Amino acid sequence: MKLSSREYKLTLHAQEFAGDEAAYRSKAADFWADTVNRLGDAGIGASGKLNLLEPDKQRNVFFLDTEDKALYERSDLVFRLRRPVASEGDWEATLKFRHGDRLLAGAQTFRLREGRGRGKFEEDVKAVPRSGMPGLWALFSRSVEAGFGPRKKLLTVGNCLAPFEKLDGASLPPLKEKVQTVSGLKVIEHVFEDGWLGLSKKVEAECALILWWKEDEAQNPIAAEFSFRFPLDDGEADAKVVRNAWTAMTVLSGSPFVDPKGRTKTALVYGAD
Repeated sequence: MKLSSREYKLTLHAQEFAGDEAAYRSKAADFWADTVNRLGDAGIGASGKLNLLEPDKQRNVFFLDTEDKALYERSDLVFRLRRPVASEGDWEATLKFRHGDRLLAGAQTFRLREGRGRGKFEEDVKAVPRSGMPGLWALFSRSVEAGFGPRKKLLTVGNCLAPFEKLDGASLPPLKEKVQTVSGLKVIEHVFEDGWLGLSKKVEAECALILWWKEDEAQNPIAAEFSFRFPLDDGEADAKVVRNAWTAMTVLSGSPFVDPKGRTKTALVYGAD
């Protein structure tokens, strides 16, 4: 299976966005203005305002795993549930295999038992400090989505994995093993969109600013992340596009909003480095 997209991610200082809605919207505007200026100085155009917050992008999010996080630790699987905050309908469940080995991630064949679609195969790139300049850290993910009714009880590994087939059973914990909310963490997620980076005359990268709060701490965000994503053509990209994307990462790594030692959202949930 060939990669469909590459997404670049930068962890931001979450407390920069503390406060009520007016405060974090104002800070989001400040961040985007800083981003546009920095990229403009590097010859990369940015358009839009990164201020669109659609109702379906204001979501409840949590993760399920065994008590010892066996799905994540032993099977390299993440099981995430989310739905719009205002909804009482189905939960969108994502089963994702994440690994630093592209071939291993691409070789995963799990799919829905019923329905169409092969899922997604994507690359995530994060900047990490190294000798005064950002280094490259990549993870590859194969993911498939399923729906669960609001009254469906997900009590065991088997309950969570029931919609999927062709999983590597040898690495899985027992299907009867109980699951729980990972780290007891339930999140309110807001995704701001409608910002774009011009990586070439033909390719624009879609930007997003993602903020996380604990459900009971509405004015103190625990995570903030900026990302930009562009599609790949048959698993490949033009050299100019990739070079400009890396330039953007290098330039934005110097922003005061960026936390070079910050943990990704998944690492925050699972307590990983």
